[in-house]
Amino acid sequence: MIELETDVVVIGAGMAGLMAATTLSEKDVVVLEAADRAGGRVESVRQDDYWINLGTQFTEGTGTLIEALERHQVGMGTLAGKKVALALHGKQVDTSNPFGLMFRSRMSFMDRLGLAAVGARILAAAPFLQLNPDHRLAKRVRAKLDALSASYVLRGVRSEVARDMVRSWSGQWMGCEPEETAATQFVTSMGILLTDPAKVPNFSLPEGGNQTLTDILAADLGERLRLNSPVKSVEWTENDVVVDYEDANGPARIRARRAIVAVPGDVAVKLMPGLPSAYRTAFDDIHYGRYLVVGYFTREEGPQRWDDYIAVSTPQLSFQAMFNHAAAQRGPGPRKPGGALACFAGGAVADSLFGLTDEEIVSRFTADLLSLYPELEGKLDEGIVRRHPRVVPFWAPGGRASLPALRRHLGPVYLAGDYQLDMPSLADAASSGEQAAKQVLASLSRPR
Repeated sequence: MIELETDVVVIGAGMAGLMAATTLSEKDVVVLEAADRAGGRVESVRQDDYWINLGTQFTEGTGTLIEALERHQVGMGTLAGKKVALALHGKQVDTSNPFGLMFRSRMSFMDRLGLAAVGARILAAAPFLQLNPDHRLAKRVRAKLDALSASYVLRGVRSEVARDMVRSWSGQWMGCEPEETAATQFVTSMGILLTDPAKVPNFSLPEGGNQTLTDILAADLGERLRLNSPVKSVEWTENDVVVDYEDANGPARIRARRAIVAVPGDVAVKLMPGLPSAYRTAFDDIHYGRYLVVGYFTREEGPQRWDDYIAVSTPQLSFQAMFNHAAAQRGPGPRKPGGALACFAGGAVADSLFGLTDEEIVSRFTADLLSLYPELEGKLDEGIVRRHPRVVPFWAPGGRASLPALRRHLGPVYLAGDYQLDMPSLADAASSGEQAAKQVLASLSRPR
């Protein structure tokens, strides 16, 4: 067995792992990634002037991620001024206009009543979640929502249309059902994105897709990044870490002074059999949404009615949302021919589709996309299918209480991932990786 010694080993080359390794670039660092590509759930495909994010859809937030994009001069592709819509009974309505949503869409009185009840519950709580977390009222509201499932917004709602809409929102933004997740994460997402996307800091579609940044970070690491190198176990003492893995040459081992484990919770549990019970419980409390995505490059010319929308919720179709990946390119001046759309299904809808072949999924999604926008007939390239059984982290009611354990290092082992901070996102993954790396640097600077 080949054995290597290094300062730090990073396990996982998703956004958290890549950012951790980048922060540690002055040290002797090795990154182990099981897959044949870096980036984790960040994946983009490109064609001519357009791109489609087949994994993480958007970039948003502040801090590490945005700083890295700016440092590497990646164009941000702002979504400021773009809108979110709802397609219902063949009509598309802007969701940031409550009057239009209620009265211009083709809903019965019962449907309007149900939607009003859902909207009132979300909008009553959302402002408190945007306050400083230490604010007294914010703490009270957060504690209440942490103890409730997101399905509380449906209490007493008889309208099937309203119920379908809530399930569609939960599926498209979190990849789960309302009954599965605590209400906090659901209300935060819905309260901002369904009313005013402009409130989301740096809401954007980076040029070339989200993978542009992960490609740059991976290239900068060079030979320190080892793909197709699945880790089998991570063991540690007070002073060092031993990582057993496999590569093209067979079993191998790395002995390091520190390790950063930047993999999903269920994977971390398998790799670290020596986890204390508090850590194991906290990892077990993390659940993951699931998505199915079909991306389409398109060949239309001239202005289109979806150009100003970043997302259209479609609760009555086989997919739950259509995301417009060309939205950031639609502004003043001539419109470039073509486009890029992604159709999403999440939660139970994704579960029901996973058993189908790619061809069957593309056939269903294409038929429904053409029912939504008949003008795309004959202008769609072949659909590109991606199945994601593990994406956005979420917690059942009460489950998040165990999370603080995962913010503490285990001797020489540090943890990183989008589950660690306030709102699971690409920005949180990047910040978590950087924070773990800075803690490692501080620990290495202390005398043994």
